[in-house]
Order: sequence, then structure tokens, then C-alpha cells
Amino acid sequence: MLRGRGERGSLGSPGAGKWQRKTVSSLQRIPFGRAKPDPGQDPDPPLAMLLPSGDAATSDAAILARVRLRQVQILDGGYLGAAANIPAVMLTGFTIRSSIPASWLYLWLAATVVTIAAFIVTSRGVPPWRRDGRRDTGTLQRRLAVHVLFTIAVGGLWGGACVAFSPSLPQGQMMFLTVIVLGCNAACVSALGPYLPAFFGLSLASLAPLAYANFVRPGPAAGDLALLVVLYMVTIAVNVRLYNRHVLAAFRLRAENEALAETVMRANAATRAATRSKWDTLAHLSHELRTPMNAILGFSEVMREQLFGPLGERYLSYSGNIHDSGRHTLELIDTILEVSRAEAGQLSLSDREIAPAALIDECLRMVELAAASKRLTLDRRFGPSLPRIVVDRAKLRQALLNLLTNAIKYTPAGGRVSVAVETAEGGLDIAVADTGVGIGAEDLERCLEPFVRLANPLTAGVEGAGLGLPLAKRLAELHGGRLRIASEVGRGTTVTLHLPPERCRSAPPMNAG
Repeated sequence: MLRGRGERGSLGSPGAGKWQRKTVSSLQRIPFGRAKPDPGQDPDPPLAMLLPSGDAATSDAAILARVRLRQVQILDGGYLGAAANIPAVMLTGFTIRSSIPASWLYLWLAATVVTIAAFIVTSRGVPPWRRDGRRDTGTLQRRLAVHVLFTIAVGGLWGGACVAFSPSLPQGQMMFLTVIVLGCNAACVSALGPYLPAFFGLSLASLAPLAYANFVRPGPAAGDLALLVVLYMVTIAVNVRLYNRHVLAAFRLRAENEALAETVMRANAATRAATRSKWDTLAHLSHELRTPMNAILGFSEVMREQLFGPLGERYLSYSGNIHDSGRHTLELIDTILEVSRAEAGQLSLSDREIAPAALIDECLRMVELAAASKRLTLDRRFGPSLPRIVVDRAKLRQALLNLLTNAIKYTPAGGRVSVAVETAEGGLDIAVADTGVGIGAEDLERCLEPFVRLANPLTAGVEGAGLGLPLAKRLAELHGGRLRIASEVGRGTTVTLHLPPERCRSAPPMNAG
């Protein structure tokens, strides 16, 4: 992986040159020819569709394919630079028109303009030989090869003009032609530099004939001009080579980042699919378990009530144990089913306007026996002028019962569990606080994950499946709210269910409990 300047493997480090030379040589050895498409594949896919996908997306071949795609896109986008050659050709023709036979000049102008126009049309992806006008993508190798051929052709036309017209041109016009050719080469550095065969095809095809044409002309000025062209060739070749290495390094870094991002996206998608599958399976299993469990509860209740005759004391006790265990199991199945539906996004709300105080009083009555069995004190504190709320009463009651049940389970005998309701942030806060064992700061996030039981010696004998808090959190989020936990080990826990402002209505004239 590429690092910043000064680190091992950076562009300025000793190890960078070897990697860059290897990368450059690998990128230049591109075979010509078109890859055969698979049967049934779209015959005209976008260029990006040619890249490897799946597990192969991060392989070396995939990274090189992405780099080649960037090269093709840069070269395809260089049609404006090619179009800039047309004014240069016209200006050259106008300048040397008095020294060159008209037929030769018009032939050169026509050939150059047609070649540049064909290059522009090909770069734009609409070749004239395609009658249906569809985008001719081909393969990345073919696209690069086409660019190389066109740059050689354009450079050859400039070089051919230098050799053919040089004997007829005076020194001033020859110097003008030399400047134009050198300028056209310099203008193509940014467009063709990312792919060396294309740049050197243009440079060698135009500058080598230019140097030769100046060298064979009489006079010392012509020789000096030929030497200047050669020095220019060497200088621009060295600079373009360095520019090419830096560009390819940037392309490769971008390609690696894109491949990594795609890998992460695929992994996230696979994780989401696996999670949905897990919860769907649990929901189906829970639904299937309800039928036999209801039968067990029904028959055990018949035995416990002795509807078909008296039972011995031992059998009567057994039937009561079966019924109680079955009820506990059915409650667990219902909880798993609700969590599964929530995780799968299959829960919906049946909203209606209710008084929060009445709902909380009902929940407190439902847990009174459990609290009394542990000699816990239940407190409630309602703020002034509580607004009415628009919620799904059954689901909010389930969330509050889960919070109260958790608080009672994890609070030692003689402790306290309290419920406070007050307005906050324009909405409503329902806080359930206890004086229980508490939760460590490092476990606050984990306790909201399904089936997570925190390792605590003080709670080793407490029954539960680790679904109460996760389900309460999902139900709060289903209402557009959130669940907050504040806890300190040994001091207790406060879980706050916040309902957003849109769930609240104006307070009634009198706060009915």
C-alpha cells in the first residue's frame, strides 16, 4: 500500500522506483485484440463492466485492470487536445502556402484533419463504421491500442510534413514549423503522459523526422536547430517518464481504495443478508413452536384444574410446574418472535392517542407481584402537565414492561425501582431507574445486542435470554425515539426511553392518571 512521502514505499523512497518500474512495465505490456464476450452477455457494456468483480476485485490483475481503465478514460478525454491540432495545422498551412505546391499542401491538410477527426470520433466512442450508433467499448486493451495507432498516425503526418516540405521552405518558415511541432508535443504531455506508448508514438513519429529535416538542411542555423530538437526529445522523454510514474502510482492508489471500498460494501451486504436470514429463521422457528407450546399449556391447565377428575398431590404439583414452565417458555418464544420481526423490519404501528400516566400505572400494576417477592419499593414520579402521546399502546407497553422487568431482576432484595416521566427536548422522557448491580461503561453498547448476557458474578443466577433491552430499543426506534442507558457498577442503572416531539400532543386541562 502506498504511504506518504518519506515512508518506506513512498514515491520518493528508494523502494518506490523498483515498484514503479514493475508497475509501468506491467501496464505497457498490453496485448492487442478483443476479448470474446460471454454468450448472453450484453454486447455493449460500459467500460467499467469489464473490470473483475467478486473476490477477484482486489487481486493484482483487478488492480491493473482498474489502472488501465483510468488510462483509457484519460486518453478518451484527450480529444480536446487532439482538436487543438486542427488550428495548428491550419495556421501552418496558411504560413507556408507560398512555398509549397497547392496540391501537396491540400493533400496534407486533408489527411491530417481527417485523421484527427477520426481520432476524436473514436475517443468519443461512436465510430462511423457502427451503423446502429451504439457505444463501441471493446476491451481496454483494444482501446489503448487504437489510441497508440492514432497518435503514431498524427505524429507521422507532422513528421512527414517536416521531411517533405523542408527542402522548399525558407529558414524562417522552417523555424516556424519546428516551433509548431514542438508546441504540439508539449501540449499532449498531460493527455498522453499516463500511457507512455501513446505519447512516445506521437513524439518519435513527429520529432525524429523534424530533427532529420533540420539536420540535412544547409547552413549552421539548421544544424543548431536539429540539435535543439534532439535535446528537447531527451528532456521531454525524461520528464514524461517521471510524470507517468507519479500518475500510475496515483491511479493504483485510487484503484486499491475503490477495490477495498467495494469489498467492504460486499461484506456489509453479505452480513446484512446473513442477519436477515438468521432472524427470518428464528421468526419461523418461534412461530412453529407456539402451536405445540399452546397445547402443552392447555393440557397442563386441564390437569391443574382437575377438570376430568381428581389427581394425586404429586401429579397436581407436577402439572402446575409444567404449566408455569410452559408459560415462561411461551413468553420467551413471543419475545424472540418480536425481536426477529423488529430486526427484519416487519413490525408496524397501530397508533392512537393515550395518556402516558395511565399506561405506566398499568405496567407498574403488572410487575407489583414480582417486585413484592423481592421486597422492592416501586416509585413513580410524573412531571407537571404531561402531554398526551400518539403511540402503539401494545408495543410501548411491551417496551416499558421489558425495562421494568430487567430493573426488578437485576436489583437485589430491599432495593428500589422508580419510573419518572417528564418532557424533554420537546418530546417525552420515560426513565426507569433501579439500585441494582449496574453495568460497566465498556458493556453499555453490548447489552443492547440480542442474546448478549454480560458476565457478572452478581447476576449469574438471573434468568433471561438477553432480549429485553434490545427489543425495547427496537420498539423505541420504531416510534422514532431512542433508548439511553446511564449506569454505574454497584450504584444502579437508569434507562430512558425518549419519544420525539411529533409523538406528543398538547397537555389536557387536567392531567388524568
